[in-house]
Amino acid sequence: MIWRLGKTVEFLYFNTKIFFHYNTLYNQGKYKFTGMTMDIYDYEKLLEKAYDEVPENVKRMDRFEIPKVELRYEGKNTFITNFSKIINVLNRNERHFLGVFLKKVGTMGEIRGQMLFMKGKYKPEVLNRLLEDYTKTYVLCKICNRPDTLLSKEGKKQYLTCTACGNRAEITES
Repeated sequence: MIWRLGKTVEFLYFNTKIFFHYNTLYNQGKYKFTGMTMDIYDYEKLLEKAYDEVPENVKRMDRFEIPKVELRYEGKNTFITNFSKIINVLNRNERHFLGVFLKKVGTMGEIRGQMLFMKGKYKPEVLNRLLEDYTKTYVLCKICNRPDTLLSKEGKKQYLTCTACGNRAEITES
């Protein structure tokens, strides 16, 4: 025995009610999708409304560039002179960056004014690679590759939430 069932589903999309009417065939306890019609008052208006809801930082198509470290050496110590610029571009807390970065470098260090002081001499190539690793792990979204992300912590787990695409992923340190 086969019955044809019709259902109307209502949901909100960008605060706009949309009605879907779909037909299903019911045969021996199983539903089979047979088609769907969508009743929207104006497709163009809906697209404009959706675009207006998109945040401004997502609409911009600027290219994100990780700044290169600028170094100064004093004896056996290394200073990153553009540390405050790096923190501003990455949009991260300097204490978080400092903890992760110094752990990867394997040294002690502190912030002195606008610079980062580190014990030991380090090549700019090594520090730039570590900065890139930090950016890939803690700044860039894994889905859309945009830097518009926020760090959050729940218990012992850290999450990266993208404000551009909405992705939320647990951070796994490699």
